Amino acid sequence: MNFESEEEAMKRLGPLYIPVWEHSDETVADAIRMFREKWQPYSKESKQHNILNLVRELIDPAISEYRTHLPAEHLAYFPLPKGLSNYSDLVQSKGFRYAAGQIHSSLREFLDSDAFKEQDVTFIATQDMLKSLFLSCDEKRPRRSRLEPDVYFNTERKTRLCKFCGAPTEFSAFISHWERYGVIDSDEQESSNNIGKISPDLSHTYCLNHRPKLHHGSWNPAYKKAKRSYAQFEQEVLRLRRQVAHPDRPNANSGDTLIDEYFYHFMVDSLLDPTNVAELRELARKMVDSRLTDTKKRILALKKQGMSNHQVGLRMGVITGKQLSNQAVSKALGTIREKFTL
Repeated sequence: MNFESEEEAMKRLGPLYIPVWEHSDETVADAIRMFREKWQPYSKESKQHNILNLVRELIDPAISEYRTHLPAEHLAYFPLPKGLSNYSDLVQSKGFRYAAGQIHSSLREFLDSDAFKEQDVTFIATQDMLKSLFLSCDEKRPRRSRLEPDVYFNTERKTRLCKFCGAPTEFSAFISHWERYGVIDSDEQESSNNIGKISPDLSHTYCLNHRPKLHHGSWNPAYKKAKRSYAQFEQEVLRLRRQVAHPDRPNANSGDTLIDEYFYHFMVDSLLDPTNVAELRELARKMVDSRLTDTKKRILALKKQGMSNHQVGLRMGVITGKQLSNQAVSKALGTIREKFTL
C-alpha cells in the first residue's frame, strides 16, 4: 500500500495543509490527517460547520486514547486545567490560540525539567504537532465572505504578518477590523457604490507601511529600504527566536561568541518567548532600521565585560583584522539607540 508523504500532502492541500511531525503518536497523527482532509468548509465563525465540532469529532477521541498510554511524568505536563477532560473544552472556554500557548508553556517546562530524557521524543513531537494544529484552526476563515451587498473577497487565505516587520498585513488588519466591528472603512464603502462587485486592494504580503506601491500609485521608499535589508532582518529574527527559546544561556547561534553574548544580555530580562512572533519581528525590524550592526553588537558585549574603549579597539583588531581607535569606538557607541545598549 502506498502512503502519501508529507511533502506530497503539502503540495496537494496547499493552504489547507496541517503538518504531521515525524516521531509523533500515530493515533493523533492519523486523526490530524483526517482532520485536514475534512476541514475545508469549517471555520470558527460558521454555525453549520464550526471547526470546534470537528475537533470534538476527530481530535478529542485520539488524544484521549493517546493519554491512556502516557506515563505519569508526561501526564503532569499535559496542559488541561482541572475539570477539563478534552482540548475542545479548553478551546471553547479560552480559544485556540490560548490552547496553543498552554501547550507551548507546558512543553517548555517539560524540556527544562529533570524529567526530560532523549526517549521522550514522541511526547514532544505530538505536543508540538497539536500546537501547530490549534494555531492553524485559529487562523481558519470562511471560504468567502460578503462584507457589503456588492463587496466580496476570499477570506480563506491565511492572515499573517508583514514580510518585513511584525505588523499584520493589510489583509490581516482588515480581517481583524471586520471581525471586531463588522464594518469596512468608509472609503471602501463609497467605492462600492460605483462598482458592481469590488475586491478591496489589500496586500496579503505587506503591511500598510511596507507595501511596494502606495495607494496613489507611486513606489514606497520604505518598501525599497526594507527589501535591501531583508536578509539581515530575517537573520536577526532567527537569532532572537533562538535566544528567547533558551534565555538562561547564550543561544543565538550566530557563529560568533560576542554576538551570542550580546543577545543573551539584551534579552535576559525579556518576557518574550518563541510564540511572540510579531513582537520579535518588530524588534528585529527596529534593530535593522537602527543600523545595529554585528560590529556594534561585539563592541557592546566587550563593554559589558568591563573593557575600556582602548581595550575594545585592540580586541576588535584581533577579531576583524582592523584595530579601532578610542575615537572610533566612542563614535560607534554614540550611534547606538539607548534601547539596544546593555
